[in-house]
Amino acid sequence: MNLFEKGETTSWFRAISDNIRNEINNLANTEICNTDLGDLTEYYFAKYQIEEIQIFTENITKELTETKLQRYNQFYRPGYSEFGSQYHMLDGYKITFTIPFDGDKDLLDLRPSTFYRQSFPVDRVIAPTDDDYGKIIFSLEYAKSELQRSENSNEIVQKGFQREIDTYFKTIETINQEVRSYNNGLSNIVNKYLETRLQKANDYLQMRERLELPLKLNANAPNTKPVILKKAKKKKEISFPNKKEPEKNYEISDAHYENIKSIISLACVSMEKTARTFSKLLEEELRDIILSNLNTHYQGTASGETFNKIGKTDIYIPFDNKAAYVAECKIWHGSKKFVEAIDQLCSYTTWRETKTSLIIFNKENKDFESLLDSIDQALNASDRCKNIIRLEHNQWQGIFSKESDSKDTLTINVMVYDLYIKQ
Repeated sequence: MNLFEKGETTSWFRAISDNIRNEINNLANTEICNTDLGDLTEYYFAKYQIEEIQIFTENITKELTETKLQRYNQFYRPGYSEFGSQYHMLDGYKITFTIPFDGDKDLLDLRPSTFYRQSFPVDRVIAPTDDDYGKIIFSLEYAKSELQRSENSNEIVQKGFQREIDTYFKTIETINQEVRSYNNGLSNIVNKYLETRLQKANDYLQMRERLELPLKLNANAPNTKPVILKKAKKKKEISFPNKKEPEKNYEISDAHYENIKSIISLACVSMEKTARTFSKLLEEELRDIILSNLNTHYQGTASGETFNKIGKTDIYIPFDNKAAYVAECKIWHGSKKFVEAIDQLCSYTTWRETKTSLIIFNKENKDFESLLDSIDQALNASDRCKNIIRLEHNQWQGIFSKESDSKDTLTINVMVYDLYIKQ
């Protein structure tokens, strides 16, 4: 199938405008006269505004499958069998890209006013729902020999995808610009039709009064004031794992855990880049910034200083009343305090909360490398630590015993960020 070929945006917007006019013209005289115009404008705006297409480029996934490719035989000559058949088959790879999006799927069928290309092939498009994001499925095919002989096969595929898809994204942005223009003028369009209809209704009612005709009202008629429509907000948490493993019912999924850690990391790296601003903040204030970032993804479920087991934890995100993610935010005050923070985190968790984080901010130590070495040594020397892996220069993850004599364990991800500013 091809995108942007079933109609034009201008015609589509015009049809919507005609629908608004017809619906308003069909209002009863008593409805238009007895209902506040502001309420009517809000009602029709909510009903007919268009949701732009939003592409989540950071969540695009790709999958590799084997396939057979048909290729034209350049040596083929009709009537000469020694030159072979017109086409021959090659072993190949098919790379399928899944592009998540939100918004009005119908926009992907429309051709914008400014159009550069005739064909936009995709495998298929899945419309968004209230529970999930939509998907544009797009694929590229390569001969096996083409990718196998190259040491940069991933770069070849990625560049090929970007080269093809850039025009798609530019066309979507052009459509979105037209949608924004339409939405910006929608209230004026609605007001114009309402005022015209109201004038017509007033003229009619005034004429009835002049002719002394009583206005008969249906006593059983419902309230004519419309209920203001509010668009349902779709979820903002995005997770597209290539392969979803069965989720245990007593812990959060690996996908959620990785997503939470990624959100926290992005927030803290941003703080590092403007350390002069954030180095002045207290531990609780730094935690609140992380919470605000988490709440943009987890719909207000992240909370701070939540009572849990025998103490309070800085960050707590419940998942379906089955499990939770917990984390502690600490300012670096030496190895001893760091080990105490590990103990504290272990004491907070219950048997359901097995995936956690310890977020450390450095505000006082000018030698950040020595601080990282101290953390590395403390983790490797910890009696609680069963195994530890250094994921990045400033990040570790390992399995820890919840109690010194217990077989119960939890995963702790340690992240360290440098907010030190020279005085």
